[in-house]
Amino acid sequence: MTLKLDIEVLAKDDDEALSLLTRFAHEKLLAADVHELDGTKTLNIDGGENDIRAKISNATIEFWVRYSHDESMYEKKLLDFCRQHNLTVRFKTTDRGDK
Repeated sequence: MTLKLDIEVLAKDDDEALSLLTRFAHEKLLAADVHELDGTKTLNIDGGENDIRAKISNATIEFWVRYSHDESMYEKKLLDFCRQHNLTVRFKTTDRGDK
């Protein structure tokens, strides 16, 4: 089961979103690259750990985590990154469930 984080990052377009996501993956998750998982529209962003994934849709980056006990850790990393780079975030309460 995966849980959607309530934080989304807003960009001006999908290209900028991918660039920001790649930077986040490098800086905060120490991933070598970001790549799409075969047969899905989700992106592996944590260097193969598969504990956090992302999806870009309409210049918005959404995040999912595998374990509920990791939610706050990833939210903190994401918010730290957004503060450091003066990014726009949206807090969105969502229904929890598989994505």
